[in-house]
Amino acid sequence: MAFLNYEYRMKINYSKPVNKCYFTIKSIPADDFRQRNISYEISINPDVTYSEGIDSFGNHQIVGSEPESHSEFEFVIKGLVETYQVSVQGGVNTSKIGMYKYPYGKCIPGECIRKFADDITAELSEIEDEQSKCILIMNKLYEKMIYEKGCTEVDTTAEEAFINKKGVCQDYAHIYISLLRYFSIPARYVCGLIVGEGQSHAWVEAVCDGSFIAFDPTHNRTITDEYLKLGVGRDATDCAINRGVMWGGGLQTQEIECKVEKYY
Repeated sequence: MAFLNYEYRMKINYSKPVNKCYFTIKSIPADDFRQRNISYEISINPDVTYSEGIDSFGNHQIVGSEPESHSEFEFVIKGLVETYQVSVQGGVNTSKIGMYKYPYGKCIPGECIRKFADDITAELSEIEDEQSKCILIMNKLYEKMIYEKGCTEVDTTAEEAFINKKGVCQDYAHIYISLLRYFSIPARYVCGLIVGEGQSHAWVEAVCDGSFIAFDPTHNRTITDEYLKLGVGRDATDCAINRGVMWGGGLQTQEIECKVEKYY
């Protein structure tokens, strides 16, 4: 068990004033089998009207709007979460895992991913339990990929990243999800934070023997109590930390700062 003290700050500067905007922010940590919110506080500049709620994937979200002209937008959330040294996420609601069974969005396997999957099928067939299968697939993927910043974009698909054999955590997660679903293992994308990294992180939860088990394909391991989950979805788009629609604004630059400290 550990306590994670976290802070997430996002600031957007616009080259021209924004006349009006609507936004959705998903950065409030989840409450589930392996983590519990103790406290959090939210700060938004400009001072806007917003509400908190839950989306269709069970993620906490903040929804709001700013009808007045503004040239910057800043959001800060800080808080304390208790986490536990387990990778299991608890029992699965079987009526809600259908959305995680099939190819979707950025997690659609192309020719290269399918060939890679077919090449390891014989080895997988010798394994009976699903968690061991997930670990083998993760190990094989880790051997193929190189972590490299700046070689992919937010809209890069799993197939595109796998062809280049390079990418960041989002790409690793998308490819891993594509492979798991190819082998009929339901899997979902997880967006969160991790101790020791100054940016958001992504990993995967797969259904193994009736429970979601969390795997980090970027680091080739199951997760620890240093991982802080913010949201889940079919791919990164479903749980993007910030999304919005604006009128005006011109060019924009975005600054993001993350800090997660661990206490026992």
